[in-house]
Amino acid sequence: MEIILLKNILKNKVNFVSYFNLYKFFLVCFYVFIPFAVFAEDICSKYKFDVDVNVQNKTVYNPVIKMSEENMVGKMGETLYQTSYASKILLINIPVKNGFCVSLRSVDIDINVPEFTIILDKRLKKYKCAYDIVLSHEQDHVNVNKSVINNNIDNIKKAVLSAVSAINPVFITDIKDAEKIQKEIQEKIESFKDVKDIQQKIKTEMDKNNEDIDTRGDSFNVWKCEDFYKEMKKFSDTITID
Repeated sequence: MEIILLKNILKNKVNFVSYFNLYKFFLVCFYVFIPFAVFAEDICSKYKFDVDVNVQNKTVYNPVIKMSEENMVGKMGETLYQTSYASKILLINIPVKNGFCVSLRSVDIDINVPEFTIILDKRLKKYKCAYDIVLSHEQDHVNVNKSVINNNIDNIKKAVLSAVSAINPVFITDIKDAEKIQKEIQEKIESFKDVKDIQQKIKTEMDKNNEDIDTRGDSFNVWKCEDFYKEMKKFSDTITID
């Protein structure tokens, strides 16, 4: 009985020592690392600058025109494009005690549709009247997308400014970490809610305007091109002139 009791006392003593050592460890962390983190944040706060934001529309509005390889179904032409957003940021590394403050200085945003491609039904090639009407219709799709982008340049800039206002200078002890910080800041800007929202707004406006062009009915004017109408009658008996 006394042996068992002694074992329990020793065991409890060991546990007490372990818990006490653990407590001392966390206490040291609190008094050493927390003040250091606060110090780092405080020393870098004065290096938060006004960030220059530049937005450029680098879209090429000179469409590539191609003829379809096969007869198109349900349409005489289509316009293909893909809008992209590329960001480039400039950081400055400011030497401070025990490390560096990494501060955002500028952000460049490039909006780009690398290439508009207009596909025309291969049967239009022989018929200038119908070719010109369909090409003009597809060119309207290019122009309306151009207008949407240009009309939202200021909105994109406001969204990016909102994003960068939430980004503070970062303290690092090793200059090699600056590249990692750059990537993290770039990802924060690109994923910021206001930035994502304006990109969605642009897409929604483009889709709506393109739909309006397709439903206004001017593409049916191709059937007023007599030679083209006669040729198309060979493919369908239901074709009528608007």
